[in-house]
Amino acid sequence: MRRVTVLLIAVAMLVAGCSSGMTNPTTTTAEAAATMTTTAPTTTVASDEEAMVIVGFGDSVMNTPDTSVAVLRVYAHMVGEEFGVPVDVRDYAQGASKPTQLITTLDSEMVQASLEEADVVLVEVPQRDVQWPFQTVAGWGGSDPADCGGDDNQQCLRDYVTENKASVEEIFAKITSICDPSDTLIRTFTMFQMDVETRKAEDALDITIPYFEEAQDNLEVIAAGYGIPVADVYREFMGPDGTNDPRDRDLLIDQRHPSEDGARLIAEMLDDLGYDPAN
Repeated sequence: MRRVTVLLIAVAMLVAGCSSGMTNPTTTTAEAAATMTTTAPTTTVASDEEAMVIVGFGDSVMNTPDTSVAVLRVYAHMVGEEFGVPVDVRDYAQGASKPTQLITTLDSEMVQASLEEADVVLVEVPQRDVQWPFQTVAGWGGSDPADCGGDDNQQCLRDYVTENKASVEEIFAKITSICDPSDTLIRTFTMFQMDVETRKAEDALDITIPYFEEAQDNLEVIAAGYGIPVADVYREFMGPDGTNDPRDRDLLIDQRHPSEDGARLIAEMLDDLGYDPAN
């Protein structure tokens, strides 16, 4: 039954695309891609068949360093296998970026054109905004936790949560203003906390966990409000109390980037959300 449903949806998606006015997804040319300052080049799977357009956003978690096993590529392969069609991957992930940079990327006419053609949109909210507050509260590199502010030296963590929530809301508002979640497959996932080994060594993990979890909970609530399913990668990678180090399960190649096993696990969790846009 699922296969029949998926095939019917695939036909509808390939005919309609993200915008009802679009009929035949086109490939961004190499020349056009070379002019992009906020996005990575488009990669197209060569085939005589019409390709399914998959648009990806995020940071280096999405396209790190070996792109053949990056989350976006592994998931795109699964989607192509599920629908039995070639895929045209539009990779707009930017390494070491913040959510506000993704907001700027979404204002690009080229990116908006890709979204209008998209059959699938995969979003990872960039994580660079945690770096300064998390390192400061831990006294990393000689920084002073007092610089975080507040009577408890944790004001910068509260500010992080507030600003991250506003950015996530704007990100999904911009995407869904172009792509209707009831017609286009939009998927996202919560994130694991990076640098767990370092945070533990600094005795700071217990401080950062509540704030990071609040940000991930906000993501789930905001995405759900737009009808977008969420894979809970945070709890899968970090465990029920948020203290697990994903490296202990060989899910990361360093303290930040998914290994082949980690990328495949994330992609499988996204795959488990199914392929009904109105899930």
